[in-house]
Amino acid sequence: MAADGTIREVGEDLVLVELAGRKVLVSARCPHRQGKLKFAHLDGGRMRITCPLHYSTFDLGTGERTAGPACDPLRIVDTLPAQDAAETGRTGA
Repeated sequence: MAADGTIREVGEDLVLVELAGRKVLVSARCPHRQGKLKFAHLDGGRMRITCPLHYSTFDLGTGERTAGPACDPLRIVDTLPAQDAAETGRTGA
């Protein structure tokens, strides 16, 4: 994980990405080969997340793949305000 932000599991299927002043709830697994995104690399300047398994990179605003092996887009569940993100972590979303 990059020093640009943090990634935190909030349930079996979701991770909360805190990056560049934003909080984004996304699928916990990469759509390419199901790599665990809790170990992903973050790029705050571009708002992107890169899977550690095969380096598929996704835009955190749209979920679209921007680099790496061809696959479906990353599922973006929600972009959260700061107070809702903390609550989501407690409930396991």
